[in-house]
Formats: sequence, structure tokens, C-alpha cells
Amino acid sequence: MIVKFHTPGKDFDWIVRQYQFIYSDPNEIVYDKFIPREDVALVFHLGSRPHLVGEQSLVLPPYFLTPIKSRAHQIRCFGNLSTFIVLCNPTVLSKIFSVNMDNGEIPFLELSAELFLPLWEKLVKCETEESRINCFQEFITGMNYPSYKPDTIDCFYHKIINEGVRTPLSRIENSFDLSERTLQRKFRIRTGVTPKTLIRIVRINHIWNKLKKGETPDYQNIVFEGNYFDQTHFIKDFKAITGETPDCFFKRDLFYAKSLSGKQSE
Repeated sequence: MIVKFHTPGKDFDWIVRQYQFIYSDPNEIVYDKFIPREDVALVFHLGSRPHLVGEQSLVLPPYFLTPIKSRAHQIRCFGNLSTFIVLCNPTVLSKIFSVNMDNGEIPFLELSAELFLPLWEKLVKCETEESRINCFQEFITGMNYPSYKPDTIDCFYHKIINEGVRTPLSRIENSFDLSERTLQRKFRIRTGVTPKTLIRIVRINHIWNKLKKGETPDYQNIVFEGNYFDQTHFIKDFKAITGETPDCFFKRDLFYAKSLSGKQSE
């Protein structure tokens, strides 16, 4: 499996956080997890389509939106995989496309065929990564969306992303004028999860980013770094989100998990 990343230019970083391309050998079979992230993804499968494995195995659509998820999902990739992923700011994307992200634990949201099928067809015809990025950027530009101005929910989201590891949620919420109930309700519509769940995801990914390949977790340091109550609190949160204990997770080869989860490998 080959994974490549591109950083968006300043004209598009208000919505795009990262571009990702995934390719695989036709004879290669990949089976691993997508670990929840703090952003959402527009996914375009331009070759073979992976299977989502669980209670009911299903073939993923050619294009879809992945909301923020509170738990990991197993994915099986095979065939000639050629996938273009646009990792986006969830509060911005949900606003400009008028998408209600609050749909429970469903693994993906279907996108309007009227709007996204023509884009997918153009992407299939593109021959380079740069041309696919340009094609997507032309699509966003063609929406003629006015200059984006962050609102309260955007600011709340960014505050959680930037300060959630070390700052209690109550303190973050108190920095806004909206009531706690209204803030949380609007946040869930725009992101698909509660602020508390997002903080848990942010902390787990912060720890994952801190640990080097093959490094044995230092629980005392992790409890401090992630602002957990104790070791039990961390292990419980980690297993709920990843489906594995930290010991099992960090001892195995995480290349495919990183690739499927949009993390750049070391």
C-alpha cells in the first residue's frame, strides 16, 4: 500500500485540512482499522472499493462522507485501490453543504448524486494527483460560496482541537455566550458527536502521535500528557475508541491503521 499526502494552499485551508491518496497492489489484501479522527473526510474511490467489515459486511460506495466516529471500524481493501480522500473541517463542511452530521453511529453518509456524481466522474478521468486536487478545488470554487466567516460552533470546535487535551470541557464551554445545552446541540448537528466525545478522540490521537514506532507506552506519562484521571481512565477510553487495549495496539504493526486513518507514517 502506498499513501501520499498533500497540504492545501491558503485559498482552501478554511475547509480542507489535508489531501490523501491511497494506492494498493492488485494482489495485496489489507485488513485493519480506521481509528476515529477529529475531522471528516470526503472519500472518492476511483478504483476498487474496500469492504466495511462488521456485523454486516458491505462494499463502500464510490463516493461518500465519513462523519466523526466514536469507535473504530474494520476495513478490508483488495484489488486495484486508487482512493482520493479530502480531510475537512467538519463544522465548515456541514455548514456549506447543509449536512446534518448527527446520524448516530452510521459509518458513512451518502452524498447528493446531483452534486457529487459529476465530480467523481471528472476525478476518475484525471491522471495525476495534482489534477485531482485542482479538480476538487474547482468544484469548491464553483459553488460560489461567499468568503467564509467562522461562527460560534466553528470557534468552539477549534478551541476543543487546540486546547482539549489539557483544558476541561466545562472551561471551554464557559468561554462562549451560548448555554451549555444549546452549544452542545448545535455542535452535535455540525460534527455528529458530542463535545465530550470529540475531546476523547483528540486525546487518544494526541497520545498516538506522541508515541514512537515500537515504543512501549509509559502509562504514568500518558496519564499526564492526556490529562486523564488515572491509568484505568486512559485504558477504558482507549479501548472504547480503538477496540484494543493500548498494550495490544502499540505492539503491533500500525502501518495499515495509520494509512487507513489518514496519519502520516514515520
